[in-house]
Amino acid sequence: MLNGFLGSGKTTLLQSLLVQSARATPRPRVAAIVNEMSELDVDGLIVEETEVLDESTLSVIVGGSIHGPEQLKTLLAETDRLLADPHVDHLFIETSGSTRPWPLVKALARHPRTRLHAWLSVLDAAMLRDDLDHGRAVTTGLSRHLRNGTQGLESLIAEQVMFASAVYLSKADKLSREELQTIGTALHPLNPYVPISSLQFGNLPLGAVIDAPPYDQRRVAGLGREIEKRDRACPDHAYIASLLLDDPRPFHPQRLWDTYTTKLPQTLYRSKGTFWLPTRDDQVLLWNQAAGGINLEFMAYWKAGVLAHDEGRLSAAEIAHLQTKMAGSHAVFGDRRTQLTLLGVEAETRAFLTELEACLCTPDEVEAWRAGRPFDDPWPTQFASLDTPP
Repeated sequence: MLNGFLGSGKTTLLQSLLVQSARATPRPRVAAIVNEMSELDVDGLIVEETEVLDESTLSVIVGGSIHGPEQLKTLLAETDRLLADPHVDHLFIETSGSTRPWPLVKALARHPRTRLHAWLSVLDAAMLRDDLDHGRAVTTGLSRHLRNGTQGLESLIAEQVMFASAVYLSKADKLSREELQTIGTALHPLNPYVPISSLQFGNLPLGAVIDAPPYDQRRVAGLGREIEKRDRACPDHAYIASLLLDDPRPFHPQRLWDTYTTKLPQTLYRSKGTFWLPTRDDQVLLWNQAAGGINLEFMAYWKAGVLAHDEGRLSAAEIAHLQTKMAGSHAVFGDRRTQLTLLGVEAETRAFLTELEACLCTPDEVEAWRAGRPFDDPWPTQFASLDTPP
């Protein structure tokens, strides 16, 4: 189980584990379930890019966290489907960032064909440092919520730590050793029975996961009963909104840069998706923002962009194949599309969505793109590639 708050690096870790499994000898047969809080399946697309899994070994559950009653039913049904293959040895489940552990621990313990081994909680160390006082605000915030009969960000992160069999502080390259030690010291009282380690780019050895001992449910059973009692007295009201921007137009590069560098609200915990820019209209760009950190990645090529920039490199058969694939696409933009999901406190996140909509190209700017006129583009143009070590 890969659990942890929004943007902590769970998908990066899952990618690494899948690639390692494909390279291992003997090769373990693995399957995966990816949970998205929003209706936009971004993490599932990223996992598909590893080309390790196919439809028979990958399931994506969108539209809510799998700790909720309806999505939990879907999780168990998909678990049964994937495990119908008798050769599957290991099942990785990546939760959404807002998933609470106890309902999953309890459900999987009752499932006749599963045995839970590793519960890995992945936490964004940079966010803990910058937004939660080096992790100290998690425990103080949890105490405040318990006194007031409320629930919030701090209580969710605390639960994700308390139920873990191992805690990993991701994005460790952004912090000093002293800062990581301060965070570890702050989180340790929440779960003194498990190790807290640093993690960079999801590079966790596969053996540390698939060879982990069975999960000790007895250790957390009392905690689970306490949480159920608290939930009855204080229902878990959702405090994270999921909003979607879906438009065929590109972002204006300079306006997008200005908006994200000057207007990004602290309460926008996560935004992710694919988009395009008129200055590089053949590239599917992956947007990946967590707290104050933003990654821009090249993901693939738009079919329309490949056709527009063919320059004699494609055969007539290849062009015909792409044109067939493009049938029914937008008359101007083809298969290009901007799709971003935003997760955060509703009022501030909705206001930022309005700012993003203003970054989309106007009709005059679309005509400028079609005419080949230049745009100011401050976004990076050099590529760096990260790979899992053999």
